[in-house]
Amino acid sequence: MTLRRAIIIAFIPGVLGAAPLLPLRVVESSHMNFGHALAELLDGDVNPGNGLDMDQAQFKELAIVFATGTPVSAQVFQFTTWHISKERSAYPAQLELSVTSDEQPARSGNWKPLKPGVVMTDVFPEAPDLVRAGEETIDMAAGLDRVVVTVRATTPLTGVTGFRLRFIPVMASHISGQKVIGRSAGGNCVINEFQIQPDPLRSSNVALGRPVRASGPVYIGLYPHFLTDGFPASFSHPADDQPARDFHFEVDLGRTRALDYLVLRSRLDGVRAERLGDYEVQLLADDGTGQPGEVQWKARMRQDGSHVPPGGRDVIQAEDGTGEKFSGRFLRIVNPIDAPSRPQVAEVEVYPELHPRISNVTADGRGTGQINEVPPMTKLLGFTISAGPDDPVPELLTFRWRRTDAADAPWIEFKGGEIMKISLEKPGIYPIEFQARHTDGRWSRQIQTHAFVLPAPWWRSPLRLGAVALSSCLVAAGLGWWISIRRLRHKLQLAQAARAIEQDRLRIARDMHDDIGARLTHVAMLADRVKRSPEREPGMLTKLAGEARNTVGALDQIVWAVNPRHDTLGSLSDYLCNHVAEYLADAGLSCEFEISEEHRDSVLPFAIRHPLLMAVKEAVQNVVKHADASHVTISLESTGKTIELSVCDDGKGIVRPEGTSAGQDGLANMEGRLAEIGGTCTIVRQPAGGTRVTLSVPWSAQA
Repeated sequence: MTLRRAIIIAFIPGVLGAAPLLPLRVVESSHMNFGHALAELLDGDVNPGNGLDMDQAQFKELAIVFATGTPVSAQVFQFTTWHISKERSAYPAQLELSVTSDEQPARSGNWKPLKPGVVMTDVFPEAPDLVRAGEETIDMAAGLDRVVVTVRATTPLTGVTGFRLRFIPVMASHISGQKVIGRSAGGNCVINEFQIQPDPLRSSNVALGRPVRASGPVYIGLYPHFLTDGFPASFSHPADDQPARDFHFEVDLGRTRALDYLVLRSRLDGVRAERLGDYEVQLLADDGTGQPGEVQWKARMRQDGSHVPPGGRDVIQAEDGTGEKFSGRFLRIVNPIDAPSRPQVAEVEVYPELHPRISNVTADGRGTGQINEVPPMTKLLGFTISAGPDDPVPELLTFRWRRTDAADAPWIEFKGGEIMKISLEKPGIYPIEFQARHTDGRWSRQIQTHAFVLPAPWWRSPLRLGAVALSSCLVAAGLGWWISIRRLRHKLQLAQAARAIEQDRLRIARDMHDDIGARLTHVAMLADRVKRSPEREPGMLTKLAGEARNTVGALDQIVWAVNPRHDTLGSLSDYLCNHVAEYLADAGLSCEFEISEEHRDSVLPFAIRHPLLMAVKEAVQNVVKHADASHVTISLESTGKTIELSVCDDGKGIVRPEGTSAGQDGLANMEGRLAEIGGTCTIVRQPAGGTRVTLSVPWSAQA
């Protein structure tokens, strides 16, 4: 037994298939059935006498045009036609289905024929070869009493707005020389119902297309995978000679799923309908290796001797059975009794739990960035609901919601992406509940809840007012503390500045006492000697004049040091060059200067400049007095963080015999001056001879 290229689904009034039906309306027909409206083709009634009877028009081509409410895009369309009449074999001989994207579908419009894929009928087990798919038509041979035909076909268009059914006349052997559209004795044709499903294999039924295993041999040609092929017309059951008890079909869902409900459909033609009665359904866990493990839930159905009616279905929910949880990876349909050829199942559908969620929230048309609390004073709240991350075919799901703070609030249905709105009259909590609908039309049993919070403006909230008052007190206290700290810091800075001035005064006084005072005392002593001398001695007067000039020079040096115009590194280097060169020249020594040009304009305050100057003078005087040198090199370098000033001579080198104090050669004075400003003085004997005095002072270069 082989299947051709097309399929069938039988229509049960009020029951939807795994995929939703497309809403249609009849636009026109080339034949009218007096006493019957064309709308009967879409009313769900498939009884004989309902629909369109083409008697008296069977010798010419006929067409019926259907229109959609809105343009539809799909990869595959599945259409089903019912041809059931009291007149035997009143079904089409050749049928064509076309689509159009015209704005107003009409018989004379632009139509593209669909190419049938697989065709199936409700009588396929008995007559598998009488209905075949052609290139662009479905061809039906004579030999059936009536037929329901379902066809899946790919579409060449997007944005489909209409469908056209063409009943094409063919030569009939029993009507000589005449082409007729039907297979009845008179060539007549009847159509009771027409339905379209877009993309029928896209469904929230997660069993669709999943592999099915049978625990034993099945009847020839009735393959286990028929249970998940999406066609209720196909079915399977065990072979007649197969041991009956405990035979089962097993569907592998691919992974463990929490389930909403299960659906088992019965055979359409009503043959041996009792074979889907008194059966057991089991949900099994994955054992960790991809094989069935322990039974997590099971239900014994129809133990009362009843069975699922022809073309009917059982909807099975968690409360119908027992177990830890209504979930699993493997689904089994088991025959628990000693009755052959059971279970006989047409279709197994498995619908998982759906968990839609709030995805976007707007306040007066502006996004809020959060889904719970909205900004105060919001008047209109907008939100959208979308499928959860694990929900199947999210683009096909529809939703509904309602407020739970209002009595008898109605459910509002909408599609994903549509913005729902709530008027916010006053601050408070606005609770809602919402759920998703499966593609078979049943609402998910999982109802989600959510609460939007509209806070009161801060000036209306006692808690927030208290928080604001407390914050204000804390800010005031913090500001007072900050002002106090600023004042203390200012006083500390003034005290430090006053102390620095005092130290500078003490330093100047000490220098004047040590240097100017000593020189003036020496001048006075020389003057006394000249006065007591009976004869004027020219040498003594020359010495007196020189000492007076030296005193003036020392005083000029102090005046230079305290002048703020000389508070730069460049000014210090220039003064040192002039002073040291003149002093060494008078002593008969040559000198060389290595002065860095970096940071010349950087500020060098008196507190650093004056101690450095005095230390260099002390070092140069030591060279003249003690080194027996002939050449002196003065170098000054600045790194931006320190100043290094060195005095090198080519003399005999420093030697400190045991018991000799540093003060005897003035070294203690240099070390003391630099220590006061955080600097260091290093004195070393050079390997090649002579002494090197290095003065280092911390300093930050600032223009």
